[in-house]
Amino acid sequence: MSEPSTESFEEISAAPTGPRRRRSPLIDLVVSLFGVYLLVSMFGDLRYWARSSEPVDLGHASELLARGLDDVPDQAFVVVRGTPDVQHGARLKQGERAVSYQRLIEGGGALFVAIERRSDQPHNQYEGVFAGRIRRLSGVRMLPWIRAFFDAEGIVQTVDLAVDSLLAGPPAAGAGGEFSALGADGERYVLGSGDPISVTVEHPDAQLQLGRSSFPSLAAAEAAVAALGVPYFKPAEQSSAAFYKFFARIPAAEYAAAQARLSADLPPAERPDASFGVVVLPMRSTYLVAAKDLDRDGDRVRIAVSGGSAPLGYEVEGARLVPRQLEGGRLSVDVAAIRGVQLSRPVRVDERGYLIVVGEVPASQRLAAAMWFGVLAVVLWNLASLGWWWRRRRA
Repeated sequence: MSEPSTESFEEISAAPTGPRRRRSPLIDLVVSLFGVYLLVSMFGDLRYWARSSEPVDLGHASELLARGLDDVPDQAFVVVRGTPDVQHGARLKQGERAVSYQRLIEGGGALFVAIERRSDQPHNQYEGVFAGRIRRLSGVRMLPWIRAFFDAEGIVQTVDLAVDSLLAGPPAAGAGGEFSALGADGERYVLGSGDPISVTVEHPDAQLQLGRSSFPSLAAAEAAVAALGVPYFKPAEQSSAAFYKFFARIPAAEYAAAQARLSADLPPAERPDASFGVVVLPMRSTYLVAAKDLDRDGDRVRIAVSGGSAPLGYEVEGARLVPRQLEGGRLSVDVAAIRGVQLSRPVRVDERGYLIVVGEVPASQRLAAAMWFGVLAVVLWNLASLGWWWRRRRA
């Protein structure tokens, strides 16, 4: 049997072990690249931390949109006033708190606010003033979720158009059937020939509502209307349980006089109810059509209406009114009878727009700024190590 080694522990530990192996330069490279990625992704937080603690007042959302969003400072502390669309708000719950994403109505699909609320706070009450960090939507990680939610809501925005501007020329005046129209807000809108618009027409007839409690029968109500001495029409179907309905050719200036004559012999109403007394109202119809379904011929406007549309109004035939007939599938009305035209457009989230994170002030990013400088130090250390390795290799 061999003798046990008598070599001491000190001698073993003192034995030469060769040069210490250096960490692979590949690790330095990977760490540096990952650090640069972090520096770039966190730079917005650093820039926001360096901003002034006094918010930039961007004014009202409608004024901001009118000026354009090109000059809006990204990653800044701002204050904006506007009307939140609480009907279509999105909520993202995070423990005991929830973040409400609201669209500012005046901003269309380009201005949103994110408001953090506790679970016991109301999520449909806002003061209309929002101060916080503004960020371009294209740089927000939640953009796909925000877009999917609001697109699924099917929000439609209506714009009042100037009638004379809309009917100044045919829809085919522009390339591809597009043409422009001036909005009531002074903005000019480009319409495609298929864009949906609603046209409100005031007919030359009045709608008469005679309470069933004031008139014992339909015949008695009709006799009172006939006594006015004007052409009238009695609908075959009297669907209202409160009153009888008629239509009569009465100018708007004579509504009050006609109502007084119809009510002259009636006893006082027992209570404020539609079944008592007489009401004389203007007759209006709103037609939903495509922009190409409108054309103008002098002082007349022709509207292509489909079956099931709103009532077409009436024409005088002898001493009575008869339902108006279409001319070649179009309703012809005087341009002065048009009381409004609205363009209906779906609201889509615009990634060039902005999200305001309400309540997030520059000072809240102190930790993010400290982390950014820490990552910078790590990157510089690893780059220096790579440089040292490269010089040794070249030596």
